[in-house]
Amino acid sequence: MIMGCVHMRGYRCEDEQELISLWNDVMPFDQIDVRTFRRKVLLDPNFDPNMLIIAEVDGEAVGFCLCIIRKMPMEKVGLEEGRSWITAFGVHPLHRRKGIGKALIEHALAKLEDAGANEVLVSPYTPNYFIPGVDEERYSDALNLLYRFGFKVISSAVSAEANISTLDLNAFSGYEQRVSREGVKVRPLQPNEITKLLQFLESHMPGDWLRHARELLIKATYGFCDYDQFIIAERDGELLGYCQFDGEHFGPIGVREDVQRMGIGSALLSKCLQIMRSKGLHNAWMMWTSEELVKRFYSKFGFRISRRFCILSWRKCSY
Repeated sequence: MIMGCVHMRGYRCEDEQELISLWNDVMPFDQIDVRTFRRKVLLDPNFDPNMLIIAEVDGEAVGFCLCIIRKMPMEKVGLEEGRSWITAFGVHPLHRRKGIGKALIEHALAKLEDAGANEVLVSPYTPNYFIPGVDEERYSDALNLLYRFGFKVISSAVSAEANISTLDLNAFSGYEQRVSREGVKVRPLQPNEITKLLQFLESHMPGDWLRHARELLIKATYGFCDYDQFIIAERDGELLGYCQFDGEHFGPIGVREDVQRMGIGSALLSKCLQIMRSKGLHNAWMMWTSEELVKRFYSKFGFRISRRFCILSWRKCSY
């Protein structure tokens, strides 16, 4: 394949089905359906069709790169001027090793730079990331390609999961008993406590946690999920921590900084897993955490690392 046959262009409405099929061939461990594509790509407030780059050969889409620059400010972080993201990219397996991936990344970096970006991250974009970064094992070719462009690993993340159907949850009852002696109650959220939870999140947790909780609360308001998917720790009417789950997806979980190391996090997770299992769920998984946290905290609840990711950064001066 000669490079002159590759044409780069922006996304068009008629690309939807072909692009989803291509995505699932390119990223077989992170496949999406049409609803996810519309919700997390097309309906993202920062989506720009010209920044969803399609690599085309003889009229066939053979590669893509989804680039993001904020147009709408994010809670607690604003517009993050100068920063941009690549959240998903790749070339169809039958068209690899022909220079298409190189041309795709070159084109993406040029477009992002022209749009004012001096930093490109892969891929910790909120609210609509798909995976934390590049899977070290499953997408090693993509990782090596980014290295050749000067991308540097700036942090790492892991996914973890637990088979909660086989856990002896009675063994975890001591966590709740321990914090109760300190006057802390761990229980499901009540509907009239929505404002209290949102104020707690706004004051003590990252901005994206607030957005994530708000979205799940809206689903609960319409009856599409239950309020007991939010578990809170409170003392004398004051929130100290919380966690949530949506289906088998667990998290996030957070405890106010000044009351950490009291066992509140363990009590929250224990209660959460009990509720998840009472709903007939067999597994719990989280997409993004640190290896250190899995070893120190989550492993005692049966969580094991399932994937490892590199989070990368490219800066204008390094290219």
